[in-house]
Amino acid sequence: MLRRLLDWVGGVVLIPKVEDWILWMYDKKGEFSVKQLTKLLVDGVGVEFSFAFDRIWKLKVPPRVHYFLWLIAIDRVPTKDFLIKKGVKIFDTVNVCPWCIREREKMDHVFFNCIFINGFWKRIFNWWDIGWKGVSNFDDFYSFCFKVKILGSCKSLWLIAIAAVVWSIWLVRKEMVFENKVLTMDTLVFHANMRALLWSRAAFDECRFHERLWWFCPYKCCLSNSDSGGSCLPPHGWLKFNISGIIFEGARGGGGVLRDEDGIVRALFSGPIDAGSREVLSWILEKTRRHWSHQVIFADLERRWSRVGELSFSVAEVNGNEMVDSLVIARMSRTSMFKAWR
Repeated sequence: MLRRLLDWVGGVVLIPKVEDWILWMYDKKGEFSVKQLTKLLVDGVGVEFSFAFDRIWKLKVPPRVHYFLWLIAIDRVPTKDFLIKKGVKIFDTVNVCPWCIREREKMDHVFFNCIFINGFWKRIFNWWDIGWKGVSNFDDFYSFCFKVKILGSCKSLWLIAIAAVVWSIWLVRKEMVFENKVLTMDTLVFHANMRALLWSRAAFDECRFHERLWWFCPYKCCLSNSDSGGSCLPPHGWLKFNISGIIFEGARGGGGVLRDEDGIVRALFSGPIDAGSREVLSWILEKTRRHWSHQVIFADLERRWSRVGELSFSVAEVNGNEMVDSLVIARMSRTSMFKAWR
Protein backbone atom coordinates (compact mmCIF):
# COMPACT_ATOMS: atom_id res chain seq x y z
CA MET A 1 0.00 0.00 0.00
CA LEU A 2 2.86 2.37 0.84
CA ARG A 3 4.54 1.57 -2.48
CA ARG A 4 1.35 2.40 -4.38
CA LEU A 5 1.07 5.70 -2.51
CA LEU A 6 4.69 6.61 -3.29
CA ASP A 7 4.22 5.72 -6.96
CA TRP A 8 1.05 7.83 -7.14
CA VAL A 9 2.66 10.84 -5.44
CA GLY A 10 5.80 10.49 -7.53
CA GLY A 11 3.77 10.55 -10.72
CA VAL A 12 2.24 13.94 -9.95
CA VAL A 13 3.76 16.78 -12.00
CA LEU A 14 3.94 20.10 -10.14
CA ILE A 15 3.83 23.39 -12.05
CA PRO A 16 5.57 26.05 -9.90
CA LYS A 17 3.85 29.11 -11.35
CA VAL A 18 0.30 27.72 -11.15
CA GLU A 19 -1.72 28.13 -7.96
CA ASP A 20 -2.98 24.91 -6.38
CA TRP A 21 -6.72 24.29 -6.04
CA ILE A 22 -8.97 21.47 -4.91
CA LEU A 23 -10.79 19.36 -7.50
CA TRP A 24 -13.53 16.78 -6.94
CA MET A 25 -12.24 13.91 -9.08
CA TYR A 26 -15.71 12.42 -9.62
CA ASP A 27 -17.03 15.48 -11.45
CA LYS A 28 -15.98 16.74 -14.90
CA LYS A 29 -15.85 20.33 -13.64
CA GLY A 30 -14.12 19.32 -10.42
CA GLU A 31 -17.02 20.59 -8.29
CA PHE A 32 -18.16 18.69 -5.21
CA SER A 33 -21.85 17.80 -4.87
CA VAL A 34 -23.71 15.90 -2.19
CA LYS A 35 -25.77 14.23 -4.91
CA GLN A 36 -22.66 12.70 -6.48
CA LEU A 37 -21.33 11.68 -3.07
CA THR A 38 -24.63 9.95 -2.31
CA LYS A 39 -24.36 7.96 -5.54
CA LEU A 40 -20.81 6.93 -4.63
CA LEU A 41 -21.84 5.81 -1.15
CA VAL A 42 -24.67 3.61 -2.38
CA ASP A 43 -22.95 2.43 -5.57
CA GLY A 44 -23.41 -1.30 -6.03
CA VAL A 45 -26.15 -1.81 -3.44
CA GLY A 46 -28.95 -1.65 -5.99
CA VAL A 47 -30.82 1.23 -4.35
CA GLU A 48 -32.45 4.08 -6.22
CA PHE A 49 -33.18 7.25 -4.25
CA SER A 50 -36.15 9.46 -5.01
CA PHE A 51 -35.85 11.42 -1.76
CA ALA A 52 -35.97 15.21 -2.16
CA PHE A 53 -32.73 16.03 -0.35
CA ASP A 54 -33.25 19.78 -0.71
CA ARG A 55 -35.95 19.46 1.95
CA ILE A 56 -33.17 18.55 4.37
CA TRP A 57 -30.58 21.14 3.30
CA LYS A 58 -33.11 24.00 3.50
CA LEU A 59 -34.01 23.30 7.13
CA LYS A 60 -32.88 25.95 9.63
CA VAL A 61 -31.01 23.51 11.85
CA PRO A 62 -27.32 23.02 12.80
CA PRO A 63 -25.10 21.65 9.98
CA ARG A 64 -24.37 18.40 11.81
CA VAL A 65 -28.12 17.76 11.95
CA HIS A 66 -28.37 18.32 8.19
CA TYR A 67 -25.65 15.70 7.81
CA PHE A 68 -27.33 13.28 10.21
CA LEU A 69 -30.71 13.55 8.47
CA TRP A 70 -28.92 12.90 5.19
CA LEU A 71 -27.37 9.75 6.69
CA ILE A 72 -30.83 8.58 7.70
CA ALA A 73 -32.19 9.29 4.22
CA ILE A 74 -29.50 7.12 2.58
CA ASP A 75 -29.63 4.45 5.33
CA ARG A 76 -26.08 5.02 6.56
CA VAL A 77 -26.68 5.65 10.28
CA PRO A 78 -24.11 3.62 12.29
CA THR A 79 -26.54 1.42 14.20
CA LYS A 80 -25.26 -1.90 15.53
CA ASP A 81 -26.93 -3.81 12.71
CA PHE A 82 -25.35 -1.51 10.11
CA LEU A 83 -21.88 -1.87 11.66
CA ILE A 84 -22.18 -5.67 11.68
CA LYS A 85 -22.96 -5.61 7.94
CA LYS A 86 -19.81 -3.52 7.45
CA GLY A 87 -17.68 -6.14 9.18
CA VAL A 88 -17.55 -4.77 12.72
CA LYS A 89 -17.56 -7.63 15.22
CA ILE A 90 -20.53 -7.20 17.56
CA PHE A 91 -22.11 -10.09 19.44
CA ASP A 92 -25.68 -10.88 18.47
CA THR A 93 -26.70 -10.56 22.13
CA VAL A 94 -25.56 -6.93 22.07
CA ASN A 95 -27.27 -6.10 18.77
CA VAL A 96 -30.62 -5.16 20.29
CA CYS A 97 -32.75 -2.02 20.27
CA PRO A 98 -31.98 0.08 23.39
CA TRP A 99 -35.66 0.97 23.73
CA CYS A 100 -37.45 -2.40 23.64
CA ILE A 101 -34.46 -4.76 24.17
CA ARG A 102 -36.13 -7.20 21.77
CA GLU A 103 -35.51 -6.44 18.11
CA ARG A 104 -32.21 -5.92 16.31
CA GLU A 105 -30.94 -2.35 16.28
CA LYS A 106 -31.87 -1.40 12.74
CA MET A 107 -32.29 2.23 11.76
CA ASP A 108 -35.99 2.10 10.83
CA HIS A 109 -36.78 0.19 14.01
CA VAL A 110 -34.83 2.53 16.33
CA PHE A 111 -36.38 5.69 14.90
CA PHE A 112 -39.90 4.64 13.89
CA ASN A 113 -41.00 1.03 14.37
CA CYS A 114 -40.11 0.26 17.99
CA ILE A 115 -43.16 0.14 20.30
CA PHE A 116 -41.52 2.63 22.68
CA ILE A 117 -40.60 5.06 19.90
CA ASN A 118 -44.02 4.74 18.32
CA GLY A 119 -45.55 5.90 21.62
CA PHE A 120 -43.00 8.69 21.78
CA TRP A 121 -43.95 9.96 18.30
CA LYS A 122 -47.62 9.91 19.30
CA ARG A 123 -46.81 12.30 22.16
CA ILE A 124 -44.77 14.59 19.90
CA PHE A 125 -47.53 14.76 17.28
CA ASN A 126 -50.21 15.27 19.96
CA TRP A 127 -48.10 18.19 21.20
CA TRP A 128 -48.74 19.80 17.80
CA ASP A 129 -52.39 18.64 17.67
CA ILE A 130 -51.56 16.37 14.74
CA GLY A 131 -52.64 12.76 14.44
CA TRP A 132 -49.79 10.27 14.28
CA LYS A 133 -49.82 7.38 11.85
CA GLY A 134 -47.24 4.64 11.76
CA VAL A 135 -44.55 4.77 9.07
CA SER A 136 -42.11 2.14 7.88
CA ASN A 137 -39.08 4.26 6.94
CA PHE A 138 -37.62 7.76 6.89
CA ASP A 139 -38.84 8.53 3.37
CA ASP A 140 -42.45 7.86 4.37
CA PHE A 141 -41.97 9.68 7.67
CA TYR A 142 -40.51 12.88 6.22
CA SER A 143 -43.03 12.94 3.38
CA PHE A 144 -45.81 12.66 5.96
CA CYS A 145 -44.32 15.48 8.06
CA PHE A 146 -43.79 17.71 5.03
CA LYS A 147 -47.41 17.32 3.92
CA VAL A 148 -48.87 18.30 7.30
CA LYS A 149 -51.25 21.23 6.80
CA ILE A 150 -49.47 23.97 8.74
CA LEU A 151 -49.06 27.38 7.12
CA GLY A 152 -46.52 30.20 7.20
CA SER A 153 -43.62 30.36 9.63
CA CYS A 154 -45.30 27.70 11.77
CA LYS A 155 -44.48 25.15 9.05
CA SER A 156 -40.80 25.96 9.50
CA LEU A 157 -41.19 25.65 13.27
CA TRP A 158 -42.83 22.27 12.77
CA LEU A 159 -40.03 20.92 10.55
CA ILE A 160 -37.36 22.29 12.90
CA ALA A 161 -39.11 20.55 15.78
CA ILE A 162 -39.21 17.27 13.86
CA ALA A 163 -35.48 17.50 13.10
CA ALA A 164 -34.77 18.27 16.77
CA VAL A 165 -36.81 15.25 17.85
CA VAL A 166 -34.99 12.89 15.47
CA TRP A 167 -31.63 14.24 16.64
CA SER A 168 -32.71 13.86 20.29
CA ILE A 169 -33.60 10.21 19.73
CA TRP A 170 -30.09 9.54 18.44
CA LEU A 171 -28.36 11.46 21.24
CA VAL A 172 -30.33 9.62 23.91
CA ARG A 173 -29.69 6.31 22.13
CA LYS A 174 -25.93 6.98 22.36
CA GLU A 175 -26.20 7.77 26.07
CA MET A 176 -28.02 4.50 26.66
CA VAL A 177 -25.55 2.44 24.60
CA PHE A 178 -22.23 4.01 25.64
CA GLU A 179 -23.01 5.39 29.12
CA ASN A 180 -25.59 2.83 30.28
CA LYS A 181 -28.05 5.58 31.13
CA VAL A 182 -31.71 4.80 31.70
CA LEU A 183 -34.01 7.55 30.42
CA THR A 184 -37.77 7.73 30.70
CA MET A 185 -40.28 8.73 28.07
CA ASP A 186 -40.92 12.02 29.91
CA THR A 187 -37.21 12.86 29.86
CA LEU A 188 -36.92 12.14 26.15
CA VAL A 189 -39.98 14.28 25.37
CA PHE A 190 -38.67 17.16 27.50
CA HIS A 191 -35.20 17.10 25.90
CA ALA A 192 -36.71 17.03 22.41
CA ASN A 193 -39.12 19.89 23.14
CA MET A 194 -36.43 22.04 24.75
CA ARG A 195 -33.98 21.44 21.90
CA ALA A 196 -36.68 22.35 19.37
CA LEU A 197 -37.42 25.57 21.26
CA LEU A 198 -33.77 26.66 21.31
CA TRP A 199 -33.30 25.89 17.61
CA SER A 200 -36.50 27.72 16.70
CA ARG A 201 -35.41 30.83 18.59
CA ALA A 202 -32.02 30.74 16.87
CA ALA A 203 -33.60 30.29 13.43
CA PHE A 204 -36.15 33.08 13.87
CA ASP A 205 -34.23 35.69 15.81
CA GLU A 206 -36.38 38.40 14.22
CA CYS A 207 -39.44 37.02 16.01
CA ARG A 208 -40.60 36.89 19.59
CA PHE A 209 -42.07 33.82 21.15
CA HIS A 210 -44.86 33.25 23.61
CA GLU A 211 -42.64 30.68 25.27
CA ARG A 212 -45.27 29.62 27.78
CA LEU A 213 -47.37 28.40 24.84
CA TRP A 214 -44.51 26.36 23.40
CA TRP A 215 -45.16 23.47 25.75
CA PHE A 216 -48.90 23.33 25.04
CA CYS A 217 -49.60 24.61 21.50
CA PRO A 218 -46.31 25.51 19.73
CA TYR A 219 -48.03 26.63 16.51
CA LYS A 220 -49.44 29.61 18.45
CA CYS A 221 -46.23 30.76 20.10
CA CYS A 222 -44.61 32.72 17.25
CA LEU A 223 -45.19 36.47 17.09
CA SER A 224 -44.02 39.08 14.59
CA ASN A 225 -41.12 41.36 15.42
CA SER A 226 -43.53 44.27 15.69
CA ASP A 227 -44.85 42.97 19.00
CA SER A 228 -43.40 44.81 21.93
CA GLY A 229 -42.20 43.51 25.24
CA GLY A 230 -39.90 40.69 26.15
CA SER A 231 -36.70 40.47 28.10
CA CYS A 232 -34.13 43.26 27.59
CA LEU A 233 -30.48 42.44 26.86
CA PRO A 234 -27.69 43.00 29.41
CA PRO A 235 -25.21 45.89 28.98
CA HIS A 236 -21.97 45.43 27.05
CA GLY A 237 -19.61 43.10 28.88
CA TRP A 238 -22.31 41.75 31.19
CA LEU A 239 -24.14 38.44 31.49
CA LYS A 240 -27.79 38.21 32.48
CA PHE A 241 -29.15 35.30 34.49
CA ASN A 242 -32.96 35.22 34.62
CA ILE A 243 -34.40 32.83 37.21
CA SER A 244 -37.91 32.05 38.37
CA GLY A 245 -39.49 29.78 40.95
CA ILE A 246 -43.17 28.95 41.38
CA ILE A 247 -45.04 27.07 44.11
CA PHE A 248 -48.66 26.44 43.17
CA GLU A 249 -51.12 24.03 44.77
CA GLY A 250 -48.33 21.79 46.04
CA ALA A 251 -46.45 21.72 42.73
CA ARG A 252 -43.00 23.33 42.68
CA GLY A 253 -40.73 24.28 39.82
CA GLY A 254 -37.73 26.47 39.12
CA GLY A 255 -35.81 27.49 36.02
CA GLY A 256 -33.06 29.80 34.83
CA VAL A 257 -31.50 31.12 31.60
CA LEU A 258 -28.04 32.70 31.25
CA ARG A 259 -27.64 35.08 28.27
CA ASP A 260 -24.75 37.14 26.95
CA GLU A 261 -24.88 40.74 25.71
CA ASP A 262 -26.18 39.56 22.31
CA GLY A 263 -29.07 37.68 23.88
CA ILE A 264 -27.55 34.29 23.04
CA VAL A 265 -28.43 31.58 25.54
CA ARG A 266 -25.27 30.21 27.17
CA ALA A 267 -26.82 28.00 29.85
CA LEU A 268 -30.19 27.00 31.26
CA PHE A 269 -31.70 24.74 33.87
CA SER A 270 -35.06 23.43 35.02
CA GLY A 271 -35.37 21.62 38.33
CA PRO A 272 -36.89 21.19 41.79
CA ILE A 273 -37.05 24.05 44.29
CA ASP A 274 -37.92 24.60 47.96
CA ALA A 275 -39.01 28.25 47.80
CA GLY A 276 -40.46 30.85 45.43
CA SER A 277 -38.20 33.29 43.56
CA ARG A 278 -39.32 36.40 45.46
CA GLU A 279 -38.61 34.73 48.79
CA VAL A 280 -35.14 33.71 47.65
CA LEU A 281 -34.45 37.25 46.39
CA SER A 282 -35.34 38.62 49.82
CA TRP A 283 -32.82 36.21 51.36
CA ILE A 284 -30.14 37.43 48.95
CA LEU A 285 -30.74 41.11 49.61
CA GLU A 286 -31.41 40.90 53.37
CA LYS A 287 -29.20 38.58 55.39
CA THR A 288 -31.44 38.84 58.45
CA ARG A 289 -34.22 37.03 56.58
CA ARG A 290 -32.13 33.93 55.95
CA HIS A 291 -33.06 30.85 57.93
CA TRP A 292 -30.24 29.46 60.05
CA SER A 293 -30.28 26.22 58.03
CA HIS A 294 -29.36 28.21 54.89
CA GLN A 295 -26.31 29.96 56.34
CA VAL A 296 -23.79 27.46 54.96
CA ILE A 297 -25.37 27.64 51.49
CA PHE A 298 -25.27 31.44 51.36
CA ALA A 299 -21.73 31.55 52.74
CA ASP A 300 -20.63 29.38 49.82
CA LEU A 301 -22.62 31.53 47.37
CA GLU A 302 -21.01 34.73 48.63
CA ARG A 303 -17.53 33.26 48.22
CA ARG A 304 -18.38 32.40 44.62
CA TRP A 305 -19.94 35.83 43.98
CA SER A 306 -16.74 37.52 45.16
CA ARG A 307 -14.89 35.90 42.25
CA VAL A 308 -17.35 37.21 39.67
CA GLY A 309 -17.00 40.91 40.37
CA GLU A 310 -19.96 43.25 40.15
CA LEU A 311 -23.42 41.75 40.67
CA SER A 312 -26.84 43.34 40.36
CA PHE A 313 -30.19 41.82 41.42
CA SER A 314 -33.61 43.03 40.29
CA VAL A 315 -37.19 41.82 39.91
CA ALA A 316 -38.32 41.30 36.30
CA GLU A 317 -41.78 42.06 34.97
CA VAL A 318 -44.17 39.14 34.92
CA ASN A 319 -44.29 39.04 31.10
CA GLY A 320 -40.61 39.81 30.59
CA ASN A 321 -39.18 36.46 31.55
CA GLU A 322 -41.05 34.02 29.33
CA MET A 323 -38.34 31.50 28.56
CA VAL A 324 -37.58 31.05 32.25
CA ASP A 325 -41.26 30.75 33.08
CA SER A 326 -41.63 28.12 30.37
CA LEU A 327 -38.84 26.12 32.03
CA VAL A 328 -40.65 26.44 35.35
CA ILE A 329 -43.94 25.25 33.86
CA ALA A 330 -42.19 22.32 32.21
CA ARG A 331 -40.61 21.42 35.56
CA MET A 332 -44.06 21.12 37.19
CA SER A 333 -44.60 17.75 35.52
CA ARG A 334 -41.04 16.43 36.01
CA THR A 335 -39.04 15.08 38.94
CA SER A 336 -35.45 15.45 37.68
CA MET A 337 -33.05 18.32 37.02
CA PHE A 338 -32.38 19.43 33.43
CA LYS A 339 -29.18 21.37 32.61
CA ALA A 340 -27.63 22.53 29.35
CA TRP A 341 -24.81 24.92 28.48
CA ARG A 342 -22.37 25.85 25.74
